[in-house]
Formats: sequence, C-alpha cells, structure tokens
Amino acid sequence: EAVLAFILGCSVRSLRGQEHKHSSMLVHVTRFVDVQERVFEQVSDLLRDFKDILAYGEEGSSAELLNELKHLWDGESEKRLNFVQVNDEIRDDQCPPHSWAEVSAKILSVTQSIKVRRINGSAGDVLDYEQHKRKGLNVIAIGGDKLSRGLTLEGLIVSYFTRPSRMYDTLMQMGRWFGYRDGFIDICRLYAPQGLISWFQHITDA
Repeated sequence: EAVLAFILGCSVRSLRGQEHKHSSMLVHVTRFVDVQERVFEQVSDLLRDFKDILAYGEEGSSAELLNELKHLWDGESEKRLNFVQVNDEIRDDQCPPHSWAEVSAKILSVTQSIKVRRINGSAGDVLDYEQHKRKGLNVIAIGGDKLSRGLTLEGLIVSYFTRPSRMYDTLMQMGRWFGYRDGFIDICRLYAPQGLISWFQHITDA
C-alpha cells in the first residue's frame, strides 16, 4: 500500500508541473544491514512486478492493480482517508484537486521511472539527486542509521517507518522529515506502528 501511495503521489506531482522535482519514499525498518538487504530485494521485486503488470499485464491483472490504486485514491476505508478526502480537508491553494482520469493517465510512465536504492554503510548506492537535477529522481530509499540521521530526502512523500525509538534526540532527528511540503502536503503519507506515532505526538507536546 505504501508503494502504491508513492506511485499516486508522484503522479499527482507530475500533474502539478513538478515532474522534474525529486520525489522520495523512505523505508526504515531496522539498523541491521542484512535485514535491509532482504527488504531491498522485496521492494525491488514488488516494484518490478508493478512495472510489468502495468506495461504488459494479461488477463485483467493491470485492471486489478489499477483498481487497487483507485481505491487508495477515492475508495472508502475505515482505516484512513483517501487522497481525495485529504485534499478536500487540507484545502491548500497550491494543491489543486485532480480527477482519477488525470491521475491514472500518469501512472504507467511514473511507475517506470521509480528507482530503488540501498542507503547504508556497505551499499554502493547513493541518492544521486544532483545527477538527476534536470529531469528529477523518483526514488525509494531503503536504509537504517544513515537515513535516520543527517541525510536529507528531497521531496519526501511516503515514509514507511517501523523502527521504534523513545529517545528524544532520535525522535527530534526523525521529526525534521515532516516539514514544509509546498505544493504536495496533501499527498504525504506516514506508515508507522501506533506506538511510534504516539511517541511523535508526545514529543510534539514536549
């Protein structure tokens, strides 16, 4: 669901003339590099499946995937507001509403453009924003401590964050991800356990 939300977010940014801006997704589940490698493989396989289904899907598979995306976009759910509802709640002049027809027309090209990167001490991958400055980089960054401290993720849209922490300094470091998102605040999503969300609420009060 988080990866699908990222695809939708990138599609919306493209509609708003931000297709040449960087868009990022964070996946941070552990500080252990061997586990990060497994997560990298899982996310890479999932994204590759999405790309193949959308481009070459047979027997209705592409329609099924598009239906999942549409449900996130405007479907009813007890767990969360959909994209249309969030846009309506925020009512930001920089975040105009879009129809499903507009969004769905962007999905194939946006999905094909997404890269997956491992960001840790042993991986050779880098967040090469500068090399993609002219066209923009759509990237899913998977890592641990290197991502949670001192590294800026440009155009952060989706955070999939399950590593718990009660340390104030660590939470303060993480909290700086959720800053100003001019022109795309309505498409930002956080996937995290309730316990971690409660600690963010607590530190905000503090």
